Amino acid sequence: MKRTWEELRDYATSLVDDIEFIWNGIHGLIIPFTREKFILAVGEDDDGTEFSDIDALLNFPCLHGHSIREVCDELVFLR
Repeated sequence: MKRTWEELRDYATSLVDDIEFIWNGIHGLIIPFTREKFILAVGEDDDGTEFSDIDALLNFPCLHGHSIREVCDELVFLR
């Protein structure tokens, strides 16, 4: 499944479900708790980083120096 970063942003802020993705063999997980609390975990050993803003999460350089926003069209969403 593919999503634009705008679609991903809207889906995350809808708080419907966790968002799993893969990029270049790296597994990622976004857990939206509230519109002011999101957890991002990237890779197997990551316990997660908390963000209070979805835009900060999407712009955080977590994928080999790239942000999710930058490489969103390359992500494979698992759900």
